[in-house]
Amino acid sequence: MSQSTDSPALVGTRWVELGLAIFTALIGVVVMFGSVEQGIGWGDSGPEPGYFPFYIGLMLSAASVANGVWTVVRWQALSIAFVSRSAFKQVLSVFIPIALFVGAMPFTGIYVASACFIAWFMWRDKVRAKPYGKLMIGSVSLGAVLASYLIFALWFKVPLDAGPMGDWIALAGRHFK
Repeated sequence: MSQSTDSPALVGTRWVELGLAIFTALIGVVVMFGSVEQGIGWGDSGPEPGYFPFYIGLMLSAASVANGVWTVVRWQALSIAFVSRSAFKQVLSVFIPIALFVGAMPFTGIYVASACFIAWFMWRDKVRAKPYGKLMIGSVSLGAVLASYLIFALWFKVPLDAGPMGDWIALAGRHFK
């Protein structure tokens, strides 16, 4: 993503590249240490449980170090913006509602959280010339939740977590059978 002319850079590409190289190198090191605990040698019956994961972690770490060195070598060429402030605000405008959706599910269940999530995005839609009406928002968000319930819980017999409304939804579901 290039830097927008109307918004200064939030972070440079070089720092993202270097941070990712360090992060993946650390993942490789963690995998190697965990593999050593399992055994990385070759036993009488073949490789020990940590043998293959150890070498995968080693390759991941080696490739990450190579990427880190390559980033330092190209330091000046990577001075371009990775993301501008305005582009990052757009990302956050989607990420924050998704995080709230995921965080709300254990307390409200997937049905209520999904209805609120769909309604929120329909209400906040600024791209359309004519905004969605309240009836349309309610119909689509509740219709999607009803369709999910019918498909998963009733027809495929895969109940989704309904949260505190679970008993009420189960009771209502008995009437649809």
